[in-house]
Amino acid sequence: MQKISCKYCDTSLRVRTFTPGFEYSCPKCNGLVYRSASSPLSIVVMSFSTLIIFYWMITSNILTVTLIDTKSRSILDSIVILFQDNYPVSSAILLITIVIIPVLMILLINTIIFGKKLGFNHNILRSLVKIYDLIKYWNMAEVYLIGILISMVKLEELTTMEINLGFWVTLMYVIMFYLTLIWFNPHDILGTIDVKEKDENAILKSSIYLILALIFVIPSNVLPIMPTYKFGVEYNNTIWEGITALWEDKDYFISLVIFFTSICIPLLKIISVLIMILMAKYGIFKNHKKMMTIYYRVNDAWGKYSMLDVFVVVIAASFVQFDQLVRIESGTAIMPFTLVVFFTMMASKSFDVRLIWEKK
Repeated sequence: MQKISCKYCDTSLRVRTFTPGFEYSCPKCNGLVYRSASSPLSIVVMSFSTLIIFYWMITSNILTVTLIDTKSRSILDSIVILFQDNYPVSSAILLITIVIIPVLMILLINTIIFGKKLGFNHNILRSLVKIYDLIKYWNMAEVYLIGILISMVKLEELTTMEINLGFWVTLMYVIMFYLTLIWFNPHDILGTIDVKEKDENAILKSSIYLILALIFVIPSNVLPIMPTYKFGVEYNNTIWEGITALWEDKDYFISLVIFFTSICIPLLKIISVLIMILMAKYGIFKNHKKMMTIYYRVNDAWGKYSMLDVFVVVIAASFVQFDQLVRIESGTAIMPFTLVVFFTMMASKSFDVRLIWEKK
């Protein structure tokens, strides 16, 4: 019999044995308490297969666009071109979230599985698990894939577009990578429980991150995010102007998706963290703890999708560079908007939800 605690409401549970592939939920708050890993062999095979597909993905051309000439781009091409065109922030976002973090995660997965055979002691392996738990939230592979799909609509309006093999390889990579992440649970491999000690400074940390996010909300919404040049005319589109332009062009679905991810998710995350802080600090809404815990989990899971608009911009900007005829640039709002997403995610992840379940 093994004793575990819910990381959301601190309810103690006893489980006789963990069945591989099963998930265990808390009866009090419905939060996921434990998820058993698949066999180490299947994880290793899938992760190395994913790594091979990853190399193929970043070097293969995703799309080809044609206007006065033809341009084909791979992910590596986009990173280099954005850097050369003086968009280091956009280039760094692609490099870190699409290249560095996924590779590091795959290396950590295999190091944790083979750690004992490699001679690592338990403390080193626990440190590697902490690093893995920290960076896994910043992997943006599926957000990038959705960004490609939305960028296609914009590219189709401005150029003649052709889908290349790299797009299908990217789709295959995202599926395989997420199967690897679903199958892998580092705590199950090491026989540890994923429960942190209560952080008494959680409210202070979340409040600081929330204030930092609010500082960057205004510049991220008033500065242009995707300046577009068409036949010598400049269109400095802010996030909202881009949404309304898509709506006016009858791209209703994409307009709603960008509105939800760029406006609604950051706003809802700020509201949810603020309410949680007030609940933990002053004990308000005592009868709605379960509902707010579910609300928190949903917001926490969807937080990174706010980066969708950023990926749409950087993808479009790397392809549409036809001098003064038609050109898309990565706007000055990219940096403050990315910081809003970063700080709202940090505010959410720094907060200890168990504090709202304490009796006041």
